[in-house]
Amino acid sequence: MKNMDIRPGDKVRFLNDVGGGEVTRVEGKIIYVEDEIGFEIPMPSSEVLVVERKEDVKEKSSQHGKKEIQNEDGYDPEMPDLEEEEPPLIEDSHDDANPRVYLAFLDGGKPQGDQCVDLHIVNDSNYYCLYLILEIGEDGLARQLFNGRIQPNTKEFLDGFSAAKMDTSWHVQIILYRNDKPFRLLEPVNEIIKIRANKFFRENAFKSNDFFYDNVVLLPIIKTELERQVENLTKKETRDVLKEKGELVRKKPSPEKQKRPDIIEVDLHIHELLDDIRGLSNADMLKIQMDKFHEVMEENLKNKGQKIVFIHGIGNGTLKHEVRRQLNTRYKSHSFQDASFREYGYGATLVII
Repeated sequence: MKNMDIRPGDKVRFLNDVGGGEVTRVEGKIIYVEDEIGFEIPMPSSEVLVVERKEDVKEKSSQHGKKEIQNEDGYDPEMPDLEEEEPPLIEDSHDDANPRVYLAFLDGGKPQGDQCVDLHIVNDSNYYCLYLILEIGEDGLARQLFNGRIQPNTKEFLDGFSAAKMDTSWHVQIILYRNDKPFRLLEPVNEIIKIRANKFFRENAFKSNDFFYDNVVLLPIIKTELERQVENLTKKETRDVLKEKGELVRKKPSPEKQKRPDIIEVDLHIHELLDDIRGLSNADMLKIQMDKFHEVMEENLKNKGQKIVFIHGIGNGTLKHEVRRQLNTRYKSHSFQDASFREYGYGATLVII
């Protein structure tokens, strides 16, 4: 994998650290950046983002009263040459029948006390990748978050987020193609990527990888058949499938995690309740979510001391507001509070019967 072509004179900022500056020299994969107070800092090229490209064009003089200078073939020495796109990096080891594209979340630190993540898109294939990342609002309409084109075998920084606000589902569409040779046509990809905030707060959530020096959370956009099967399996079934495929590494026995039979978890995200929401209005979806909420509450009204965690996410707050309204009116004899931030982020309510 390689970063974009970085040249002396480019202005860059550090991806995993505060600061940046001007590139003074490039030695292989290491670039040297001079900060605002004159210190030269060595950094891996993969850990910086170009924010301003050095212009090689000579400053033009005022055109008033100036005679154009052209060669006989029409070449104007004052006009800059158009920069040709860098040839794509093709890796022979790749299986072109099974390209891989990921969303990668790096640990962005805690600049204001909250866990942050930096989002990248990673194209681990010999194809150019056109991508479009959308979020569906409560009105059922799609809102564009990111779009662009990424070269083969490269990665691109998209944005930074507070991890607590990453309790969402994104619709990701990509088209893959090659321009260096004829290729087997691949179907466009249209995936729903579920992102859960509590994932980023778990111990060892960020793992080593082939694309970054730092640990990341990797979410595949193009999923293998095995990955699709695993999504629909229980934890025990998942372990059985991985063991059969030889992809489960046997670990040393560890103390069994203390079970919490007193806590019931109920995920009210609409995609957890229904496989297909096409044709449903916002009111329809909210009714289905609240029907599930009432069903669980009614089943446990006589179980004094029972703890129930309703996972409603953040979104625009409509579902959370309705859950809290019902708890303050219909179920006002039961206490409630925000659920554990470390386990659920800002998107869950704990009810005690």
